[in-house]
Amino acid sequence: MLNIIAVIFVFSVLVIIHELGHFLAARWMGVRVEKFSIGFPPTIYRKKLGETEFSISAIPLGGYVKMAGFIDESLDENITGADYEFNSKPVWKRIVIIVAGVIMNLILAVAILTSLNMIEGERITPVTTIGYVGEDGIAEKIGFQKFDKVLFVNDKKISNWNEVHAAFIDNLNRDITFKVLRSDSELDLLYKKEWFSEEKGEQLDIAAHYPARAGDITPGMPAAELGLQRGDLITSVGGKEVDGWIAMTEEIRGAADTEVEISWMRSGKLMQGKITPQAFEETNEEGELEEVGKIGISLYFEHRDIGFLRAVSNGFTNTYDLVVLNMRSLYWVISGTKTAKEVIGGPIMIAKMAGDAAHAGLNYLLYLIAALSAVLAFFNVLPIPGLDGGHLVFLIFEGILGKPIPVNVKIKIQQVGMAILLSLIIFVVYIDIKRLLF
Repeated sequence: MLNIIAVIFVFSVLVIIHELGHFLAARWMGVRVEKFSIGFPPTIYRKKLGETEFSISAIPLGGYVKMAGFIDESLDENITGADYEFNSKPVWKRIVIIVAGVIMNLILAVAILTSLNMIEGERITPVTTIGYVGEDGIAEKIGFQKFDKVLFVNDKKISNWNEVHAAFIDNLNRDITFKVLRSDSELDLLYKKEWFSEEKGEQLDIAAHYPARAGDITPGMPAAELGLQRGDLITSVGGKEVDGWIAMTEEIRGAADTEVEISWMRSGKLMQGKITPQAFEETNEEGELEEVGKIGISLYFEHRDIGFLRAVSNGFTNTYDLVVLNMRSLYWVISGTKTAKEVIGGPIMIAKMAGDAAHAGLNYLLYLIAALSAVLAFFNVLPIPGLDGGHLVFLIFEGILGKPIPVNVKIKIQQVGMAILLSLIIFVVYIDIKRLLF
């Protein structure tokens, strides 16, 4: 049930914000809005306020604002030339109305990310030592080994684990040199540009050597009932010493519903107790369900509080990074560097992400909304008829030519655009289903 509520909530927020941008801009510019719909027909609820009918429809995967005298996806060509119609307004006013939806999506992303920066501060992983290297992956091909300490990435000095992945993402589809410290010797490890086109070539499958230190404690879980506290360093599980987070979690995962002894250090004092990891079912890499144990602790991170101005700056930077990453992803697919399956997700994948984020907590759900809002803004400005970017192209040509594009031409182009959009929707849904099944 939570998954369904999360999906409806995420899609509704994104649609309402986007269409609200068009609605407010249209009213500001003197254009009559005939309908404001959340979702697609059949209509569940409608109410007319003034000149506008507000409605909620059954399919929560989109929405629309119907403006008088505007040729949109409905292909309605009822244009009378009245002053309150979209086409009767100057080009600059129509451009404001068209881009308002995208601007609202960007504002939403910046606002959410700014708020999360204020609430959470900067979460820093204060290590650069590798604790895990995936088998048969890019990291193994690069030559990483457990306990390598990353010093530089392409001559950029690295001081924490956040910077390791940030530097890798910034240099994707390029040669990348990692300078690491291994057994008191410095080595240069090379990520070759041509590896990026391989499946999962964009995934640096390494993890930091996290100490087995408890971060947040989940109420009601075994760790909370035992009395573990944030910052406690776990030293042994089931009588076996653990030298880091991965070793500790392996012991706990293998002890589902089994009482084991556990030892931990708190403020220099050794403490001991018994704990029974709670059993959960998870899907492993082979796609099979397996039972694992969990005690309800998260990784330990250092938090740095930041001021309002820094939070706002980070909000803009985070939004910009999301948009740029989507631009690069689209380029990789078009250029054949990466397959659509690797970088494109549709409504099914978004629904799954919304459900997962809802279970993880409100902040995760808010971050997902911010990320999707930035994605929606980017894809809506693509010059495809039927999208905001397609309407924007019409207006730019009208401004250059000094006269409007004929209505019959607009309708034909819109028909082609709708066919393209329908094909894209079918394609991404196919990708989602294929990813889900295989």
